[in-house]
Amino acid sequence: MKKYSILIAVLMVLSLSFGSLAPQNGYDLFQKALAKERAEGNLEEAIALYQKVIKEASDDSLAAKAQLRIGICYEKLGKQEAQKAYQMVIDNYPQQTDTVKAAKEKLSILMRAKAFAEKGDKEFRIRKVWEYPKLGRGNLGKVSPDGRFLSFSDLGGNIGVYEFATKKRRLITKSFFIAKKKAPIEKAEETSIKGGVLIWAPDGNQIAYSRRKDSELCIFGPNNSGPRVLYKTKNEEEVYPVDWSPDGKFIMAALAENYAAFQAVLISVRNGSARVLKKFDKPPTSEPRRLGIFSPDGKYIAGDFKPQGDSRARDISLLSVDESSEIPLVVHPDDDLTLGWSPDGKTLVFASNRTGTWDVWTIDVVDGKPHGDPKLIKGDIGAMWPLGFTKKGSFYYLLEGALMDVYTATIDSETKKIPSPPIIATQRFVGRNVFPEWSPDGKYLSYVSIRGPGHNRFASRSPICIRSMETGDEREIMPELRYIWGTRWSPDGSFILAVGSEKKDQEGFYKIDAQTGEITSIIQFDSGDIVSEPEWSLDGKKIFYTYKQAKQKYGQIIVYNLETKEKKEIYREEFWPSYIVGRNAFFAHDLALSPDGKLLAFNKGWSPTLMIVPTNGGEPREVLRLKGKGEQISTIAWMPGGQELIFASYRLPGRESDEIWRISVEGGEPKKLGLSKERIHWLSVHPEGERIVFGSSQRIKDVWVMENFLPKEKTKKKSRSN
Repeated sequence: MKKYSILIAVLMVLSLSFGSLAPQNGYDLFQKALAKERAEGNLEEAIALYQKVIKEASDDSLAAKAQLRIGICYEKLGKQEAQKAYQMVIDNYPQQTDTVKAAKEKLSILMRAKAFAEKGDKEFRIRKVWEYPKLGRGNLGKVSPDGRFLSFSDLGGNIGVYEFATKKRRLITKSFFIAKKKAPIEKAEETSIKGGVLIWAPDGNQIAYSRRKDSELCIFGPNNSGPRVLYKTKNEEEVYPVDWSPDGKFIMAALAENYAAFQAVLISVRNGSARVLKKFDKPPTSEPRRLGIFSPDGKYIAGDFKPQGDSRARDISLLSVDESSEIPLVVHPDDDLTLGWSPDGKTLVFASNRTGTWDVWTIDVVDGKPHGDPKLIKGDIGAMWPLGFTKKGSFYYLLEGALMDVYTATIDSETKKIPSPPIIATQRFVGRNVFPEWSPDGKYLSYVSIRGPGHNRFASRSPICIRSMETGDEREIMPELRYIWGTRWSPDGSFILAVGSEKKDQEGFYKIDAQTGEITSIIQFDSGDIVSEPEWSLDGKKIFYTYKQAKQKYGQIIVYNLETKEKKEIYREEFWPSYIVGRNAFFAHDLALSPDGKLLAFNKGWSPTLMIVPTNGGEPREVLRLKGKGEQISTIAWMPGGQELIFASYRLPGRESDEIWRISVEGGEPKKLGLSKERIHWLSVHPEGERIVFGSSQRIKDVWVMENFLPKEKTKKKSRSN
């Protein structure tokens, strides 16, 4: 009897144990489904995982949320099952009031959008037309006017096109067909894209682009002609093509000087002369392509610009081409982004996050003014880059995302290799965790959890998560910063140093209390300045960082005294640090302080060279120069004792996989640690030297098309006029 009682007790304990694990397992599965949906864009697999959550979850709250996400996935796919999925939330989980409320709102929006779409072609659909390869920059592309091709550039800056019918990619420098006459363009010209966008002429016979050499605006023409230099910049200007006028006579371009002064100009295709449309005191947008899109009649240019004041949200205005006057078109407290015009020019299509997700909207335009209220076309479209409209009104766009996670790995003390695969450090908010860092005593691991929506998720408040390595417990601090980029613990573990922003056009270094999240501003930078993630001195009284002013041609390593506010240069050379204030954010960890505080290790930013320089400003020394073609260093860290460095390297083009290496500070041949993973960043070594933590990211780019969503009478009238 006693043995029987013990057996029953053991079974009860096991039952309770497994029962307590079920909600956590369901939660982890839910997070994996979110990653499939939001980061990878693999909606079918996400739906299958959400369905599994519903089947296995004992928690109605989690099941209801999974059912809601199923509806959202179906909606993204343009399938009618979305309506049924939302209704199931309402019918099956009436006690989950918040989720039911969200389902009702989604259902209401869906029904309104459906009613609007039914006024036109009933075969409204969204479909994926290309899984963009790792090689290339899909957000530089534009769909051709006839919808046959998509222009793009590879990582080498070469121009190419993808033909949807044949599913083939061809580089302009090789051979491809571009014109309606199928005339091949085979000119082997060494092209390197400077920036902006590759834009098509209205007849589909030419492509305009900005060439890196001398920052020239060029046109690549038909019948083996080209490239033709249309416009040469002056002084330190850069030119970015934005859109081609409907009559083919002008190219609208952005002229920028050192990421500061911006002008919208019209450049004549015939003789290259330029006329200024509008001047901006500050960059109106971080993306030149967003400077505007011609209306089909060529009278107006619709663009989304940063508003005045502290808001980061953009509004949409019309620029009159003849009068150069500006007319507000879409004004809202949330973000609004121009997508394009309907073929008849009576409707502007735009994206907005006013519902909490990125949705597609339209607004009617009459004589250059808004007419009526905006109408929702498609909800929760995701992080999207517009690729343009065809003459038939089909809208092409790029869904771009990234899985960013934190991993730990163990180094064998004898072999000095990593014998086992890395382990993901957290299952919370999978695909959205960055900037890992060990605390100085090794008792805590911190990382930033990015939780903002869409492609602006980095430009949103994010918590710093601090995990106890002893108990596994996590706590969060939420600094009053509009965003955080990079983190470094202070030597005593009391503060965290970060790049961040309190207000619009006010960005700098901040000291964050590791207990309360309270912030203290240290240094502020100007828009266009380029800086790296800062590094503490051992006594915590100074910080080191790399810096480049917008107009200067060299970068500096600066030491800044926190008490006296004195700045001192300790190194100077023509190199670029990692973060462009007010424009773009790139992966950091350019600087790493040695354990004794006497040396700084750094790479020059997207280079194959690993350097060290004394913190007192002595002579720098090259530790390593990678010799393989396209090899570059991404992140570096010191091993305890200061005799070795570890670093991650990758090879371009493609960047299939990064590898982690170690090397003596005296130089010599680097040795592999035995770990490779996609896009390794933010490397940090535990104080005991037997564990590392790092970030890894996986980029996803898919091209989609939205068809038959504009009111039928508008596309029909356009076809008659043709």
